[in-house]
Amino acid sequence: MPRLTPIFRPGDYPGAPDLATRRALCAFFEDLYPGVAEPCIDDKHAGLAIAALNPALAGRLADMSGFVAGKLGWCARADLRELAIQTVNLKLGCAYAFAARTSVAQAAGLDAERQRALVTWRTSDLFSPHQRLVMEYAENVVASTVSDALFARLVEAFGEVGAMECTMLIAFWSFWALFLNATGAGDGQSGQAPP
Repeated sequence: MPRLTPIFRPGDYPGAPDLATRRALCAFFEDLYPGVAEPCIDDKHAGLAIAALNPALAGRLADMSGFVAGKLGWCARADLRELAIQTVNLKLGCAYAFAARTSVAQAAGLDAERQRALVTWRTSDLFSPHQRLVMEYAENVVASTVSDALFARLVEAFGEVGAMECTMLIAFWSFWALFLNATGAGDGQSGQAPP
């Protein structure tokens, strides 16, 4: 079980929320699911459901997640975006987020074999040079060990804007993995990270 109460539906809020909280919950769910009579956050977004204990915060996190993953120019290469995210999830031990993101990664061209190979990417022949660079960089960002040489390679491959956007994606998804791990958001949810 999660360590905090997830708010999958507006009625899930614990206790008797005050009027301001009830209004904020209604606004949050209306923004996420406009016109839906009985809105419900799915199991793959349990972290957002936990953040909904503060509906205004959860709304901003949802907006930021959509912007970072969907609007940054660097993220147009969906395979690189998903490799960065899945590498973060793997390195930070967030099996729930890894499993929740598996179908998105598959749609981006990372089949099950490639996702399993993330554990041994250095010796795998399944990844391109750009993909290898992104995985190496994500691992180093998570470990806080980014060297000048590695960062220069990232800038050379993607330009300064691309390097900044790649770093932002990795940092933001690191936040989610840390938040999910600490709150137990995925406890009790199905899914496994690769061995």
